Amino acid sequence: MKNTQAISVTIPIELAETMNKIQKKKMKNYSAIVTEALTEYLLKEEYETQINKMSKSAAKTGILTPEDIDKLIHEARRENKKQ
Repeated sequence: MKNTQAISVTIPIELAETMNKIQKKKMKNYSAIVTEALTEYLLKEEYETQINKMSKSAAKTGILTPEDIDKLIHEARRENKKQ
C-alpha cells in the first residue's frame, strides 16, 4: 500500500516554466518539488500560527517589544547569579 495520494492542480504558466527549470537543474521529479514546497509552506503557516499565539500570550503579560524580552532575560540572569 502506498503512502501517497494523487492530486491534480492547475498553476500559472510562468510557475510551471520555473518548475521545469528547477526539475532539470536538481534532477527531481515534479512530485518531489511540489511536496518539498508544500511542506515548507505548511511549516511556515504553523510557525506563524504559533508566533501569533505566543504574541497574544506575551501581550497579556506585558511583553510587547524585543526590548521587553531583553529586559526579562537580563533580570533572569541577575537572579541566577544571586543564587
